[in-house]
Amino acid sequence: MSEKRIPIFVHIPKTAGSTLRSILKNQYDPNVICFGNQQEMTSKLENFSEEEMEQIKCLHGHFHFGIHQHLSDRPYTYYTMLRDPVEHVISEYYYILRKPNNQAHDKVKNMSFEEFIISEEFHDRTSNRQTFFISGGLKDDLDLALKNLNQYFSIVGITEMFDESIFFIGQELGWKNITYKKKNVTKNRPSKDEFPDNIIKLIEEKNELDMELYNFSKNLLQTKIKNLNHQSMRKLRHYIQMQEKINRNK
Repeated sequence: MSEKRIPIFVHIPKTAGSTLRSILKNQYDPNVICFGNQQEMTSKLENFSEEEMEQIKCLHGHFHFGIHQHLSDRPYTYYTMLRDPVEHVISEYYYILRKPNNQAHDKVKNMSFEEFIISEEFHDRTSNRQTFFISGGLKDDLDLALKNLNQYFSIVGITEMFDESIFFIGQELGWKNITYKKKNVTKNRPSKDEFPDNIIKLIEEKNELDMELYNFSKNLLQTKIKNLNHQSMRKLRHYIQMQEKINRNK
C-alpha cells in the first residue's frame, strides 16, 4: 500500500533533511520529486495539470503538515525526522553563524547564544518549532501534533538515530540504495555537554512541547527496533556499520 501512496517528507530545518534529500534522489527520477517550501509547494500543487499531478511520486521540503490537501484525491502518507530539541536549537544558531547568506546572519552574528535563545525576534526558531511543523502550523498544540503523528505519519524518524530511521523508511517504501554521505552538517560547533546547565534548562523550558513530541516519537522508533526479527536486526546492524564506515572515511 505504501508504494501506491505519495510519500510526503516534512523537512523540519536542521534535522538531517538535506541528507535525506540526497537519499531521495537515489530512489526517484528527479522529474517526479516535488521539492519546495510551504509557499512554493502550495503554488506548484495548485497549478499542476492533471497529468503533472499524476507524475508526482514524492514531496519533500520545508512545509508543515497539511500539504496533502492540495493533492486532489491522490493517496498519501507522511514521514519526517525529529531531533533532540536542545541539539536542534544549538545547531540552528551555529548554522546561521556559518552562513553569511542566511537572512538572519547579520543580526545573529552579534548575539551570544543565550541572547539568541531569549530573543523574541527568533522565537519561531528557538521555541517548539517541531510541534509547529507537525501540528500543521500551530506552535502550541501538542495534542494535535501527536494526533497527526498517530493518524497520518507512517514513520517518524529521529535524527540521532538516523540510520535506524532510514532503514525503516527504506524497507517500507522498497528503496534499493539507502547509502549516503552526510550533508549540510554544522561543523566546529560545541557539543551539548559543553553548555552550562542553566542554558540547557532554558532551551528545555522554551521547548517543553517539542521535548514531549520528541520523546514520544523516539520511544516509537525504539519499539520498532525491539520488535525486529533476528534476520531484520542483522540487516539493520550491517547497514549501520556500513554507514559508519562510509562517513568515517568520507
